[in-house]
Amino acid sequence: MSKIREMLSDWKYIRLCLYIVFTAALLYVIYLIIGNLDVVLKTVSSVLGSLASAFSPLLIGLVIAYLLSPLVEFINGKVVAKLFFNEPSDPVKLEKLRGTQRTISILITFLIIFLIIFIIIYAFAFLIMGGLVYTSLQNMVQSIADYFSQYESVFRRWAAAIPNSGIEERLQDFANELINWIADNFSTTAIIGFVSNIGGSLLSVVLGIVVSVYLLKDKDFFLRLWRKTLHLTLSMKTHAVVTETLNDINKVVSQFVRGQLLDALIIAVLSSIGLSFIGLDFAVFIGCFAGLCNIIPYFGPIISTVPAALVGLLTGGVTQGLLAILVLVIIQQIDANIIYPRVVGGSIGLHPLFVLISVTVGGYYWGILGMILAVPAAAIIKVFIMKKLDSIE
Repeated sequence: MSKIREMLSDWKYIRLCLYIVFTAALLYVIYLIIGNLDVVLKTVSSVLGSLASAFSPLLIGLVIAYLLSPLVEFINGKVVAKLFFNEPSDPVKLEKLRGTQRTISILITFLIIFLIIFIIIYAFAFLIMGGLVYTSLQNMVQSIADYFSQYESVFRRWAAAIPNSGIEERLQDFANELINWIADNFSTTAIIGFVSNIGGSLLSVVLGIVVSVYLLKDKDFFLRLWRKTLHLTLSMKTHAVVTETLNDINKVVSQFVRGQLLDALIIAVLSSIGLSFIGLDFAVFIGCFAGLCNIIPYFGPIISTVPAALVGLLTGGVTQGLLAILVLVIIQQIDANIIYPRVVGGSIGLHPLFVLISVTVGGYYWGILGMILAVPAAAIIKVFIMKKLDSIE
């Protein structure tokens, strides 16, 4: 009996020692991670980027199918289903008919999306820019010449005030650097690499569209397969927790998408009103374009100012072009600091400060894609934290 007690006491001592060693090792690992947080995050992002590139068609297909699923369901239930009045009583024929209805709904959905994209590109490239360039280019050149001639005396005084301290040599160095940059970035190798990257991206998008068609067509089958997989691999309690968590994530992401669309609509309306107020041609179209570009954080608002500035220059001169840029910049600042944090952050239950922090961190580490996905990622993290806190309570 005494030997058993000794063994148990020794085992408790061993367990205590192992626990201390494990805790010390864990604290040391945490210390290393915190001390090299930048390297760790870049390594993780590099690994995730490689995986994303390998599975990009599947990921693109999942995203397209997720975004278009509500529209497909609406068209299938409200439009296509009305075309088939007599449903067969035979279950096999009924299942086949519903498959046909869903296929037609998917085709209609993609036709609507492609038609919208075509209208936007055609209106911008041919109706607006084409007409303006060919009819107003001379006026733009003349207005720019008049603008600079008006301030010619000022420019001459500035030029005379600059001492001649090696300006020619600096200009020559700048020209040489510019030539070297052009040679490096527009060489045959660079062009081939750019074309191959564009081709690879287009191929991924096309394959992603094909994947999304299959996912949308056989949505019920894939959902049943997913549920069966979870049921076979997880216990009942874990299965319930995972299902509830995924439902919460789906709710958060769908609310984020609705918030983004609402924010884009608000920016489109405000931009259209502001540009119409200064008398800019095609104000409504450019305002809608600004709202669409606003979905892309930081770079989207910059892109939206390009057509506004060009139309202003081509139709009203430099002054109207600058006014158009000023109007959009003011609206973008109001959106970035007031509208976006409240509309998008409020739709997913995030404080505006957390929205700004998540967008900043996502943009720093993962660029434009990180900016776009930062807010839903932060909302998903919040879901997991709240679930953990609820389980503790």
